[in-house]
Amino acid sequence: MRLLFPVMLLCSCISASAWARQGPGGDLHNATLRAWNLASEANRFATASDLVERILNLHDPIALRPKARQVQTCISRVAIDFQQGGQAVADTAVACMAELGMLAR
Repeated sequence: MRLLFPVMLLCSCISASAWARQGPGGDLHNATLRAWNLASEANRFATASDLVERILNLHDPIALRPKARQVQTCISRVAIDFQQGGQAVADTAVACMAELGMLAR
């Protein structure tokens, strides 16, 4: 968690719209963590999958699924502390990917 906070601060400067993508997947790309907490499990997974696919440029569904589950779990863990806040789902996804070692340094 100590690593996550500085990464989240860094990522909060990056526009969430850079990773936002509307499509057949989830619809939480531009949502806050409060909305994430209220969304269905299927919507959370679909959104995490969309974001992981887009950010990591990963198009293999077999490789995508476990990474998306890890990111979904991380976002949900962080979202518990931000139920009333305006932290963006996309920003949190990037911070989670960094914490999980998915992003190149």
